[in-house]
Amino acid sequence: MNKKEGFFLRIFFMFVILIVLVDMSSALGIRPGKIEFNFQPGLEQTITYHVFGTEPETELELYVEGDLAEYVKLDKETLLGGGGFTAELKLPTSIEKPGKHRILIGAKEKFDEEALETTIGTSIDIRGVIDVHIPYPGKYLEITLSSHDVNIGEPVQFGLNIISKGTEDVDMRPKIEITSEEKTIETLYFTDRVLKSQEEIKLKKVLNTTNYNPGNYNATAIVDYGKLAIAETKFRIGELVINIVNYTRQITIGGLQKFNIEIESSWNDNIDGAYAEVFILNGSNNLLSFKTSSTGLTPWEKKNITGFFDTTNFEKGFYDANITINYYGKNVGKVSSKLVKIEFVKSPRKLLVWFIIGVIALLLGAGVFLIKKYFLKKYKKK
Repeated sequence: MNKKEGFFLRIFFMFVILIVLVDMSSALGIRPGKIEFNFQPGLEQTITYHVFGTEPETELELYVEGDLAEYVKLDKETLLGGGGFTAELKLPTSIEKPGKHRILIGAKEKFDEEALETTIGTSIDIRGVIDVHIPYPGKYLEITLSSHDVNIGEPVQFGLNIISKGTEDVDMRPKIEITSEEKTIETLYFTDRVLKSQEEIKLKKVLNTTNYNPGNYNATAIVDYGKLAIAETKFRIGELVINIVNYTRQITIGGLQKFNIEIESSWNDNIDGAYAEVFILNGSNNLLSFKTSSTGLTPWEKKNITGFFDTTNFEKGFYDANITINYYGKNVGKVSSKLVKIEFVKSPRKLLVWFIIGVIALLLGAGVFLIKKYFLKKYKKK
């Protein structure tokens, strides 16, 4: 084995070791990953954790972090090679600061701080989460709103999630306002409801888009409970259309040249195939035409398609070009066209060549002039 082969073999083994280390680290974990509690005065809860995916000889140090860490006790300080332990949560009778309080239950690899040698790889540090929700005084709601993109005529389903995080029950009146370009198009009303303290409810509402135009829309959930809780989401209504977003605007004259077209789907489904035909015009006369590569598009995707054509016979200047996109989706074929201007310019290399020739000619002329001047002076002296 020569030195070159040995070098590549070492690189290969290092790569394999790295892959193994990454795979091992991705298998590490702690169970349960996350637990949530609504605060109750004096709440006591015992949680059993399990650490998995570590090597049998790995020593792990257990720890607790967070703003309520003092209310958690672990039954063990260390683990060898993973395994189980328990965390005992004992909350006080009151906590002043409302909102979410997060406690981290962790297990990290224990190292000898006095040792000089280090090992290759990342140290282990995995954490489970305990979220304790402290109620706000009085009435307090938190809401989220979700939606999804559709095509013309398809329904949009909204999901409205409402959580009462106050100490008092709430009388509420939810609604969703649909807007486009800051104009309200439609309002969807929910039934008035009473939500108890710490209670959560998930509501749904369906929007009929039969009479809607394609485009971008905003949806705003407004829940009136003496105060206003507001959440927003955006959704799109698509149609089977491909838009020409950009294209090559300047072409260098000389041989075969590339022409790029950036296209964008306005359809909420896959478009199976799309390609362009480009017709370069001189007035009403078609000088040349060519086709680009074909591509598929996922919903709302942007992509480049490319064609090539011979520019040899073109003169410097601006030409009209008709870009026609042919495409089909769900067995329906369509066409989109755009008339654009394209500038044809001379090759910078040719300009550079003429510049160099001009400079050389100037230098030669100057040289000839100086030589003549020199010999004339010499002749006069004689």
